[in-house]
This record gives sequence, C-alpha cells and structure tokens, in this order.
Amino acid sequence: MNHRVRLVCAALLLLSFYAVVGVTVLVWAALVVATVWSVSSPAPGVFPAPGILFCAGTAPLVYALLEAARRSLFLTEDGDASGTAAGPDEAPALRALVGELTERFRIREPVHLRLTPQASAEMADEDTRYLGLTDGNRVLSLGLPLLAVLSRDQVRAVVAHELAHLSLRHHRVRAFTHRLELSLTVARDFLERFGGANGLVAAYVGFPRLLTGAYVRLFRWIVQPVRRRQELEADAAAAEVCDAPQLAEALVRQAMAGQLWPRFQQVFLETAPGGVLPTDPFRSFALAVSNPGVRDRLPHLRADVVTGPAVRTELGASHPDLAERLRNLLEDAPLPAEPSFRPDAALLPALPSGDVARLLPLYADSRKATLPWEEWIRRWVDRHDAHLAGSLLAAVRALSPQGRRLTLRHVLLMLDAGERMTLARAVGKRLPEAEGDPDPLDLLARALLALVCSGLGEHTGSQAELRARVRETVREPGRSSGLTLFLAELGMDEDEPLDSREDSSFTMRNLPDKAPEKGRELISALRRVTLTVLVAGVAAGGYYAQTGPAPDSGVERHSGTGYGPGTGPSPSAGPLGVPALPGGMPTDPFADPLGRRYVPVVPPVPVPTMRFFAPATK
Repeated sequence: MNHRVRLVCAALLLLSFYAVVGVTVLVWAALVVATVWSVSSPAPGVFPAPGILFCAGTAPLVYALLEAARRSLFLTEDGDASGTAAGPDEAPALRALVGELTERFRIREPVHLRLTPQASAEMADEDTRYLGLTDGNRVLSLGLPLLAVLSRDQVRAVVAHELAHLSLRHHRVRAFTHRLELSLTVARDFLERFGGANGLVAAYVGFPRLLTGAYVRLFRWIVQPVRRRQELEADAAAAEVCDAPQLAEALVRQAMAGQLWPRFQQVFLETAPGGVLPTDPFRSFALAVSNPGVRDRLPHLRADVVTGPAVRTELGASHPDLAERLRNLLEDAPLPAEPSFRPDAALLPALPSGDVARLLPLYADSRKATLPWEEWIRRWVDRHDAHLAGSLLAAVRALSPQGRRLTLRHVLLMLDAGERMTLARAVGKRLPEAEGDPDPLDLLARALLALVCSGLGEHTGSQAELRARVRETVREPGRSSGLTLFLAELGMDEDEPLDSREDSSFTMRNLPDKAPEKGRELISALRRVTLTVLVAGVAAGGYYAQTGPAPDSGVERHSGTGYGPGTGPSPSAGPLGVPALPGGMPTDPFADPLGRRYVPVVPPVPVPTMRFFAPATK
C-alpha cells in the first residue's frame, strides 16, 4: 500500500473510532432513558429488571470508550510528564550541540530541550490542536541514562537522528497517529481492568473488547509500517550529517542502556545501603557500567540486542529490527565492537536535587539521605559484596579438615597452596546464577575483600590499596605477605577465629516487596459503584411499581388505609349487606378490580320433559 494512502486510512481510522464511540454513548443514553421511563410507569405485573442490569453492567464499558476518546481528542501535552525542561543556563554543552545540528538541518523553529530519566531519545510536536493539524512546540527529549553511556560523537548521532524526523516533517504524521494509539491503549487498558472487576461487567465486555481488538489489528496493518519506514528515513538523513558507524554504534548502545538502566535502578538504588542514595544517580550509573564485573558481560548483552527483535507491544513494533537498521547504515559491513562505555562528562549536566526528585520519585522520600556519588559507590560495593564473605567462609569450611580452626591466615595459606581455583568454583556454586562472574578469580577477590572488610569495620587505610593487595593475593600465589603486613598496620589480627561469625552477618538485605498492583483501588471502586447502581435501580423500580400510577388504567392506588385516596375503611355494608373489608378491599362482590360492575350470567338449567301417557282404552 502507498505511503500516502496509509496516512489517509489512518486518519479515517481515527475519525471512525470517534464516531463509533459517539454512537455507542448515544445508544446507551437512550437505553437508560427508556429504562428509567419503564421503571417509573411499569405495565401491570412487569418490572424491567433486565434493562437495569444491562445499564448497570455496560456503564463502566461506555465510560472506558468515552474516556479513551476524550484523552486523545483534547490532547494538548503528549510529552513525558516525568521529564524536566532544561533552562537556558543548564546543559550548555548539550544546547550548543543541538544548536549546531539544527543549523545543519536548516530547522528554523526553536527546539526545546527536555531531560528525562529514560534511556531513550524522542522528538515530538507538543501542544497541538485540531487532531495535530496545527503546529505545536518542538520538544527534543533526551534521557540522562543515555548521556551517561554514550560518547560525544554518539550523542551527536542520536540527536541528528531525532532532528531528522523534524526536518522530514515526520512529527506531523505522529501527531494524529499518536492520538489513535493513545485511544486504543487507554480503551484496552480500561476494558481489561473493568472486565475483571465483577461478573456483571464481565458479562458485557465481550463486544467492546472485540471491537477494540479489530481497531488494534487495523492499526498494526496501516500505521506501524509507516512508522518503521520513517525510522529508516531518519537514519539515512542522520548518516549524511554524522558518521554512519557512529550512528550504528549509538543505536547499539542505546539498546544496551535500555536494559542496563532498569537493572541499575532495581539493584543499586532500591537496595542502597542504609537507605542512602547518591546525589547524582546518573553519574553513578556511568561508573557502575564501567565496573569490571559489568564490563565482562557487555559482549553477551551486545550480541543479544543486535540479533534480537525490536520491542513489540500489543500495537506492534514501531521501529525496525536493530539488525536491519545496522545493515542499511553499514551496507553489510561489520560493526566494530568497542570494549566499554566512554561517556562525555561535559554533556551530562549536574542537576539540582529538586530536579532529581522530580525525575526519580525515589528521591522524594524525605527519609532517605544522600551522599556524594563517589562515596556512595564505595559503600554500595562493600554492602553488595558482603554476602560473598559468607559464601567464601562456607567454601573454606567445606574444604578444610573436620574440626580445623578457621582463621584469615588459614584462608591465605589455602590461596598460597594453589587452591584458589578450587575456592573460586566453590564460592560460585553457592551463589545464584544471576550473580555468577565470567572470571572466577575476580569473584574470589571480591569475596576475600568482603571477608577482610567484615573484620576491619571502619578503617582509615586506603581503600584502593586494600583492593589492590587483595587482588594481587588472589591472582598471584605466594603474594599474601603484602596483604598480611597491610592488615597488621590497620590493627587486624589474622589469627582471630572465623567460626564465631554467622553466615547471616554477611547476607545482603532482601529486595523490598513490590508495590501493590496498579489500579487495584480503581477496580474496588468500580465494584462498589456497579453494586450501588444495581441496588438503587432495583429499589427505585420497586418503589415506583408500588406507588406510581399506571397510564390510562383508571386505577387509583390505595394509600394503605382505603381504596380511594385519603379515605379510610368504610364502615358501611355492601350491596348485599356484607360488611366492608379492611385494607380498602372492594365490598361489592360483583365489582371487578377496575370498579366495573357486572352481573353474572347463570346458564339455564335443563329441565327434563315429562311425558304423560293416556290410559289404555278397551
């Protein structure tokens, strides 16, 4: 299908979604009015219970479609709410780079810069009106975790790719396709949550879910190919301004950072020692990914992101596979692999504490203290590796003779005796697979350092020198004397028994429990609202059925004391002398409930005919 034809179909798809939602709301409102009218004036012996159940069960579903249409129709800001706008005096080096590329692409409109906590970059046209047909504010969103792992040339390539979207007018297409995407996403999310709220709503969610699913399939078929083509066009335009290999490497690093940054937040920030956070988490992230333990795993991660498919959501993949983009940029030439991340510190701005708290809600907790990020990294490494000391102690105990006194000197003698690889493997077997290290000796060095530090406590010696001597002791047999002398200067006794130490003293605290499921309060409220509407409808129907007059029936409902309004039980007798009955019951036995008198028709009783015979004559 032609590119322009797809865009026209996407616009028609958006308008048809609004039309379907409008018709659905009008039909539902008409059914509600009809149900209320039938409740207020029911026919004799008929109560519209199915209508009340239908209106109560479909009300949340109608709300879901209406809310999806409202959010996209009146959308004025579609940017990242967690980002912070960079002021004129903030990030001067980054602003200069954006300004230089803006001139290269001959973009006259001002480009606003926003810093976000995601490892991604995006160019968007915000504050648009009339379904995105009017111009808005051009906003370039750059993720601070991305700036923490990319070199200057790679950052320039990423910015060139995003500005190429603006130069090629891709933002105009995104303006209304984003509205359609938002409508479908919100509708599917609400329908899934409301469908699981209670059985009444679940009974009616089938057709709206089927309708939204049809729109999702059309969206994948019409819109996503257009988006993938635009990404390839932006890559080609950016390659003309910057070096194509640099852009290819930047795309690989961006995909790697997208997996490393969430892991860093979960492991480093959420399990910070003593609830202490670094003042600059993004510079801490840059230092963490340059750690030898992380650097050794980068080749495996790099191979996974290059050969893996693009991120796919329920609406399909909006970007081509990374392998396809690399082939187009490098023309099937091999991608040179760089061993580690080399960020440019000048492009990573130092944010004030208030901006950091807006970017990461974890910093808004007043109970958490902060430390300079260099000191925080040292504390975290010591706390994170503390559990390795317990694993090393258990490995030494298993390899030592029964009843042998365990001391630090005994551990160093085992290393000098050539048992370092045996100890390293024994330590690795006692750790989860996720904490394994490709270099067993590096893992053993970290475990020995944790064991030494657990006996030293707070010391005034050089931490860097201690790490160097521990590493030397592990990697070079017979070099433990240097570590022994250094520990003696710090006042540590190597002959102190290690048997008294419990393994639990080396264990790192567990991860905090996960937050409650998002939307649980909304589902509970929906259950209460649906039940309230149902009970109120039944109660109102019962009340009107008992007190409301029926149309054109001629019946006057009794007031509880007599047959007529405002009358009590009549003491007079009926036509046949029968006394009046209590409760306003009619006393005339020949009157029907509508007050019409009738005379019973008594069928004639057949009388047998008697025949008389004359006497016989002689």
